Amino acid sequence: MLLLEAPLELGERFQAGTVGGAREYPVISRWTRSAALGVDPSSSAFPAGTGSSDLSDRRARLDAVLHEARGLVDTPAFADRGLVSIVADPDGVIVMDHGGGDFADGAARVRLVPGACWDEGTRGTNAIGTAIAERAAVGVIGPAHFERRNAGLFCFASPVFDAHGELACVLDVTGRLERHDPSIGATVALMANALTAALRRQALSSGGAFSVIQRLVHRSSGAALVVEADGAIRVANRPARTLLGVSEGDPGLDCQHVFGLSYAELSELARTGQRARFETPWQTFGVELDPVLGADHRFLAVVVYLEQSSKQRASRVIERPRSRPPQAPHHPAFDRVLGSDPELLRAKSLAARFAATPLPVVLLSETGTGKELFARAIHEASPRAAGPFVAMNCGAVPESLLESELFGFAPGAFTGAARRGSEGKLAAADGGTLFLDEIAETSSGFQAALLRALDDGSYFRVGESRARHVSLRLVCATCRDLPDLVHSGKFRSDLFYRIHGACLRLPALRDRTDRVELSRALLAAAAKEQGRSAPALADDAVSWLESHTWPGNVRELKSALCHALALCDGSTLRREHFPEPLAPASRTVEVEGHTREEILEEAVRQALDASSGNVSAAARMLGVARSTVYRILRTRQ
Repeated sequence: MLLLEAPLELGERFQAGTVGGAREYPVISRWTRSAALGVDPSSSAFPAGTGSSDLSDRRARLDAVLHEARGLVDTPAFADRGLVSIVADPDGVIVMDHGGGDFADGAARVRLVPGACWDEGTRGTNAIGTAIAERAAVGVIGPAHFERRNAGLFCFASPVFDAHGELACVLDVTGRLERHDPSIGATVALMANALTAALRRQALSSGGAFSVIQRLVHRSSGAALVVEADGAIRVANRPARTLLGVSEGDPGLDCQHVFGLSYAELSELARTGQRARFETPWQTFGVELDPVLGADHRFLAVVVYLEQSSKQRASRVIERPRSRPPQAPHHPAFDRVLGSDPELLRAKSLAARFAATPLPVVLLSETGTGKELFARAIHEASPRAAGPFVAMNCGAVPESLLESELFGFAPGAFTGAARRGSEGKLAAADGGTLFLDEIAETSSGFQAALLRALDDGSYFRVGESRARHVSLRLVCATCRDLPDLVHSGKFRSDLFYRIHGACLRLPALRDRTDRVELSRALLAAAAKEQGRSAPALADDAVSWLESHTWPGNVRELKSALCHALALCDGSTLRREHFPEPLAPASRTVEVEGHTREEILEEAVRQALDASSGNVSAAARMLGVARSTVYRILRTRQ
């Protein structure tokens, strides 16, 4: 986030033209831009706002955006602190506000109200206008505002982009300067990112076209991935991830890093139908690009298919960049997280980077993937490593006892309470790290109580009126889809944005490429505990380890290896030593045996049948260009 601050007297020196060496302040260049736009920093008059009719039109144009934004803006977390939450359109006109508390009158006095315009050309340097000008999250603190009358305010704003990568709106939170808190800026940025993601999902899921594209990508036998309009790669099948050494949904992964091309360049290749060749130091691939179109026929994404080829005529050669994005430094705390799978290694790298910060961390993964192991490693790699690590499984504690388990309770607080009371998990984790597993299984009442404790570190034991204080690092985990739970109202949005400082996705065992390597390491550890040598894995055992779907993940693998070790009397583990599944194995995704051409042909056939042979309608149904449909039809003849 761009943070703009300035001493009180710097504005006067700027107006007098005597800033001298003060140009080291980043705000100076923004003030210079405001002055060039003709803004008067000392004016006592407010610019005229837009009329009610125009404001209604602006809201109508942003109807879908405001619908998604309302749940974020209407949170009481800001209003209770005397802050006003704002949504402004791409022109800087405020179209929605909420809260304010005891600051509501002050906000009205400086025209932080619907209909007022806060672009830089109207109000000079301010969070809303500067976020629009720079298309980046901005914090403007006190005297850094170009208008002197706003020197008593702080504001944080972050832009929201639609599925085409264009500015949709700006989220802003503003309050009195004495209530300035840097964490508010981080929360606003997270809210904007969440709204951007919601708009992207909304556009991509309209009509169901994108779900068809995702199935095509994941079922393709060759490497395939999807580049979205912001350049991010969020969908990639296993061959693509293995080839590129990347993780699906990896933060910061984009086409510039992978292909050395911007999204604009990639989409232009797709638009013109140019043939391309993708070259790595080891292999050469033919590149085929298919656009994904929205309802307005604009590009929402580009599907990239990589087909191995030693010679490929091409009008454009794409060479993979030799430099890779910087990796976080290794920390020995993560050595106990075994494996060499690319997605696991990337998760470890990101975890090591986040561990050094005070950010709360959310671990998203299926049960049995090692969430607590990761949480412990984050703790041991953090500045709080000397403090305690305390774990609590929220799903294993009865709902009626959750609060007393976390916060503790006073003597005699309830029937059956221990005579001496209990300090609780919060107190036990003071100075260290608290790990809350299965956080999504908690009630809204528990979530509200946890939020209060996280906001300022103060809490009350059950049955006690004396406030206690705690300082800790929070790591949460769940196998549920937290953003979806927030959207459906089953998880508090204010708590979500409080705990969602950083997010790590741990791969399921069935998606890992190092299953056999991990099995050998776990087998060696189990054999060592029993004081015996680790047996070798027979070919049929290796085949089973690679083909089994592992619904219980690493936890199931450890159990299966211990079972096999107990039955193995010789020097080799065979398939017969492993347990038989007690339930039918999960069906595997149909990947093998399906070429991309076969899948495309089937999808086109179904779309043509549903549209009575109308190629244009079939293309709209699939979310692809008509030329793509015609090309597939030609290959069938």
